[in-house]
Amino acid sequence: MLEFFRRHKGPFMIAITVIIIVSFSVWGGWTGSGRNAGMINPTDVAFTIYGRDYSHADMGRLQRTQQLAYGLGMYELAFGLPAAAQQIQSTERGGPNYDFVGNLIVLREEALKYGVAASDDEAKKRMESLPVFQKDGKFDPAAASEMEDRLRANGFSTGDLIGLVKDQIVYERLQDLVGSNYTPSAQAVASAYAASQQTIRASTVTLALEDFKKKATVKDDEIAKYFEENKDTYKTAEKRAAAFVLFEKPKPDDKKKAEENAKAQTDYETHVNDFDSKFKAPGADIAKLVEEFKKATPALKLETIPAFERGTPPESIKAEEAVVKEIFRIALKKDSHSDPVEGSKGYYFIKITDVQEPKQQELKEVTATIKETLVTQKAQEAMTKAANEVRIALVDGLKAGKKLDELTKGKEGWKVESLPDFTTGNPPPNNPNGQQIATDAGNTAAGGVTKPITTETGVILVVVTAKELYKRDDTATLKQSEESSIASQMRSEMFKAWFGKVRTQAAMKVAVR
Repeated sequence: MLEFFRRHKGPFMIAITVIIIVSFSVWGGWTGSGRNAGMINPTDVAFTIYGRDYSHADMGRLQRTQQLAYGLGMYELAFGLPAAAQQIQSTERGGPNYDFVGNLIVLREEALKYGVAASDDEAKKRMESLPVFQKDGKFDPAAASEMEDRLRANGFSTGDLIGLVKDQIVYERLQDLVGSNYTPSAQAVASAYAASQQTIRASTVTLALEDFKKKATVKDDEIAKYFEENKDTYKTAEKRAAAFVLFEKPKPDDKKKAEENAKAQTDYETHVNDFDSKFKAPGADIAKLVEEFKKATPALKLETIPAFERGTPPESIKAEEAVVKEIFRIALKKDSHSDPVEGSKGYYFIKITDVQEPKQQELKEVTATIKETLVTQKAQEAMTKAANEVRIALVDGLKAGKKLDELTKGKEGWKVESLPDFTTGNPPPNNPNGQQIATDAGNTAAGGVTKPITTETGVILVVVTAKELYKRDDTATLKQSEESSIASQMRSEMFKAWFGKVRTQAAMKVAVR
């Protein structure tokens, strides 16, 4: 039992943690920012749909259903359902997902309307197949009991679980009902099969950006003009200095009893909370607090960081992105105290000791940078023009019956390379641009040239020499797979079109806060 829980601790805790967070969001009162600031009463109306009002408490319960689906690995319901009709998307981080909630209500209404349902036995059987309830590929009652106990402690019952699984089954059956009559034509299947399985022979013609940069020239007056037009962008980076104290997390000791490790963790949390309370007090002195708390935590010490730019943090916090981000938080000024920041080692408490504002740079300080910018711009313009001219020359030459070797022979800066045979599904290997090459070549007829493909180092043109569809022993199987793929995609689109319409008819409106 314990060994099973250890192996499945991740999925369990993800589910429970997210559920608890959402519970606090609902019952603890959302305190949004800006115009949404303030406490919200759970009985206040959150939204209206089908002419019925739903409170924030209702919203919370429905929202938790999505988090539960996610925690149980029911991703189609958790993510597919809100994507079926995206009409109200919250812009607040961690805010309510109105699309999931609205779509869930619509799903249940439409299921009743069309008589689509799932029995308790079907739901229980499906529930037993969920990965979080299995061990060695089989349903594990102990794992299910463990999960149910944890969910029950957070307001969910076995009935809630069964109801959620029923929603998943109903969602699948409604999709089947809407799109069940669609079957792709033989021509569509043949075209898709040919596009994915035909072997492509091609070569690339590459133009390197560096070659064009060598030829680009920039005059002093161009540099001066660019500086004047973009002066505001040429300033020194803001620098900040800080002092911080780190409460390191206690490390479990296998030599100690579980109770001792638990006590160490509890003591740690108590010290962090006590320090936080005193650190927030007006006029709090971080140095004096460190001395005070050293009695209980002797390893505690105050560390200072000289002024640095955000992009070049000192070694002591280089790996702590959250700490660096907090130091440069706009709201924090000189002598400000930060919120507690959880890093990889523990909790950090930070005092900003100095803020050096950005200063305007002189032209002589940024001349080299501006020159490089202008050289790159001119080189890219020249390269783009040349690539279009090369493509026209290649297309015209190939139409005239000339070979690629003839058209590229002696051309300065044209790097020609033959590619190994490939398909759209299996692009040229060991090529950083392989997928784009395969996609564009797949959309280009044999004897044609793709549009220029921009890369990090230049531009590539793909000359498609030939396309051949070889006979294979598994042709029938592959065509069946293509048919299933097309049917699945089209049925999904049909369902979304239908579901979007019924969701609109449900007339969901979010209450103004």
